[in-house]
Amino acid sequence: MKSLYDELKKYSEKGIYSCHMPGHKGRGIGAMPAEYASIDQTEAEGLDDLHDPQGIIKEAESFAGRVLGSDETHFLINGSTAGILAAVLSSVRAGGKLVLCRGCHKSAYNAMQLANIRPGYIFPELLKDPLMEEAANAGDVRKALDENPDADAVLIVSPTYEGRLSDIRSIADEAHKLQIPLIVDEAHGAHLSFVKNSPSDAIRCGADVVIQSVHKTLPAPTQTALISVKGKLANREKIRRYLSVFQSSSPSYPLMAMIDGCMRYMSENSGELIPSFFRDFKKMTERLSGCDKLYIRPSSEDLSLGRADYGKLLICTDRSDIDGAILAGILRNEYLTEPEMVTPDHVLLMFTVCDTKAAFDKVSDAVLGIDKKISGTGKKQSVSYEVPRPVQVMSLKDAFEAEYEECELKNAAGRVSTEIICMYPPGSPILAPGEEICEKHILILEEYLARGMNIKGIRDNKVKVVKNG
Repeated sequence: MKSLYDELKKYSEKGIYSCHMPGHKGRGIGAMPAEYASIDQTEAEGLDDLHDPQGIIKEAESFAGRVLGSDETHFLINGSTAGILAAVLSSVRAGGKLVLCRGCHKSAYNAMQLANIRPGYIFPELLKDPLMEEAANAGDVRKALDENPDADAVLIVSPTYEGRLSDIRSIADEAHKLQIPLIVDEAHGAHLSFVKNSPSDAIRCGADVVIQSVHKTLPAPTQTALISVKGKLANREKIRRYLSVFQSSSPSYPLMAMIDGCMRYMSENSGELIPSFFRDFKKMTERLSGCDKLYIRPSSEDLSLGRADYGKLLICTDRSDIDGAILAGILRNEYLTEPEMVTPDHVLLMFTVCDTKAAFDKVSDAVLGIDKKISGTGKKQSVSYEVPRPVQVMSLKDAFEAEYEECELKNAAGRVSTEIICMYPPGSPILAPGEEICEKHILILEEYLARGMNIKGIRDNKVKVVKNG
């Protein structure tokens, strides 16, 4: 079977003149490369339709499903966000309840707002050194389901943004006891489908709906993702319908071709790529374990026990006299290395099968070099970044749609947020609509802003709150 890319090239070489969209008419004009323009087609005769695939797109999605081990897989050209929205709204009735990890991406909260869905939160353990949320385990999910027996579905994140992993099979068992679907936001774990016998491969370990961002950890361009379904608990027809709502009616053929190409490349090469990637990552962590003032996560123990994913490296600063923002600046300006995320006490660096041995050596040399230059004063942070558990006084939907006013952050204690306030990335809410802002929230957010963190939902030190009276 030919790839989608091959079929698009074949079509472009027929010499058919385009009297239809897109407007570039297949020509490389301006900054657009000619090769890109030649495959940037529309739903012309023989090129199929993402929203009703019967030909080459259906074949490409079917191939991806076979590679991943799903019953049904669909291409997402609006990123994992479209998949999360479709998964939640197809699994939870309007006004129903979703049990979800508090650290879920903001797209899950947007889905709940749209259908007035009530949240029942899973609160995984908080780890220290550095402070971060552990991945959910079966006990966490069981507790949340006991507290919310009317739940329609469960949504977890694995791997977490920091690379912590869940035992998917045991969590799936808890959801399936109640005959409700388990949705896994595996946006940061598309590579796990190519790791043999992984207990964290959501599709093969019992999850009902899995969303993966192929662009995050595999060789594919930004905005490309997949949604996969397995088993009988997920409503496949509803998923398809919601995908037609949240995906563009003019989907990008180049993006679809790159998803297909990524699946084919990994299918043919993962047996060599994954072990080599794991070896190089582990070797780097072993080198960096020799740091004196900085320290790294994951530990060798976390990797060997399967508690952490290969690819997410946290360089932690809280035992030194610098913070995460300073470390990021040194990496960026002196070592020409751009981090994925910056927090007050660590930076997060991402690695994938596309990193070379030279890249791993470059980062190792940089971090070891920085470690030698800085002091190890063990300066403590001025605030604890443990976010208070939410106090919800209005539904997400009502708060989002409420009349609002802007309030200085310093004066916002006791007010009710109308927006998602989150550090981006990762996009997990510090506050969600309908939640009361407390003094601890203000302290944390002011500290984040002072340290130059990227906070969404705050503009000019003002937040949107439900209007009084």
